Amino acid sequence: MSWPGSIGVAAVCGLAGLLLAGLIANACVDWYRVSSFEGKAGFFVVFVALAGGLAAAAIGLVTARVVAVGAELTWLRTSALALGVTLGVAGLATLLCWLAADIAPTLDGKELEVELEVRGPRGFSLPEPDEYGATAGVYLPGGRHLPTVQLRASDFTSVDGQLHLRASVPLTTSAAQKFMQLRLNAQHNLLFRLPLRSRPRAEDCEWSTWVESGWDANQPEPPKEARFTARYRVRVVEPPPPEPDPESVRAQQFAALPSDAPLATWLPYLFESPNAERTKVVVQQINAKQAELAALIRGDDDSRREQALRSVAYVEAPLAELTDAVLAEGRAIANGIRAFNSLPETDASFRSTPQRLSSRFNTWKHAWWLLHHKLGLDGRPPVREIHELALVRAKNTGMREIEVNARAILDALNPPQEEKKP
Repeated sequence: MSWPGSIGVAAVCGLAGLLLAGLIANACVDWYRVSSFEGKAGFFVVFVALAGGLAAAAIGLVTARVVAVGAELTWLRTSALALGVTLGVAGLATLLCWLAADIAPTLDGKELEVELEVRGPRGFSLPEPDEYGATAGVYLPGGRHLPTVQLRASDFTSVDGQLHLRASVPLTTSAAQKFMQLRLNAQHNLLFRLPLRSRPRAEDCEWSTWVESGWDANQPEPPKEARFTARYRVRVVEPPPPEPDPESVRAQQFAALPSDAPLATWLPYLFESPNAERTKVVVQQINAKQAELAALIRGDDDSRREQALRSVAYVEAPLAELTDAVLAEGRAIANGIRAFNSLPETDASFRSTPQRLSSRFNTWKHAWWLLHHKLGLDGRPPVREIHELALVRAKNTGMREIEVNARAILDALNPPQEEKKP
């Protein structure tokens, strides 16, 4: 095989090696718990992928040159042979990485935790915690840091004069030699042997025998009655139940509403995740309860007032009390603008007030426009009053938006019949 052909084989193997090494590195991020802080995991994957690509390219080149001086094979067969060697090396690397990794054990595919029960010596009372607090967790001598749980005072109880603790800690290591660590403070840092097999079985879910705590080798051996004792068992961590479908929950809540429920409880279903069936029912409620709709418009709850004003669009035959409520809202907006016009610029609400009034006006104007058309009312007076008041301080304030919108509405509204010229 010629050198150009050998280089082509090396390129093909290099691309395959780049992909395979990236996949292996990505698996190792989980197996070896490579931190993603400051992009460490990403840099690790990229570095290993590039190194794997270069190694695979070298394998492809060497394979092609060995074939070149031996049996005569086509370029495709040589490439297939080189790729086979690359795949074999990748498979061996994956196996070695998996065997060397400290992978968290599972039981029936579920995560595990160790339930711990500790008894203190008689007369021992819970010491004051230091700045790190009381913690418990699985401990590996000289190994990687394992997750711990923070203990609370409520986790400790007193039984017949003895301090008792019940806690559960994550089991995230398959190391053969491990301990259970209970740290109450700097002076009381306890270790218990945890002779638990690397891959726990169903029988490990039973309580173990009681084991005694160790002691500092530089200190004399404490008497048995002064030692802490503990027992443990493995427990399967049940996954949380799936979150209910929000739409199904909302449908159930809607179906449970009694027909005489207040209108305020029906209106949210008109605007939040609406559907045709619910909208039809809510519209019927709106038309049957116009008095309640008017009361909501006159109320002090901003969100309910907005929903009520938006609901005016669904009223087929507006009653006089509903019209009066919408007009009252227009007067309330005008009074708000009037109060703003006398507000000093140093007032804390000087900037927020126009924004609030503008939002309120934008909701009101649609309701009033609809009533104006449905009932043939003179729509100008309330809009004109708002426009004239907003014009007073429209310059360099948020009132400019209200003034522009009110003027546009006045231009669009038809004058009353008696003002039209024959």
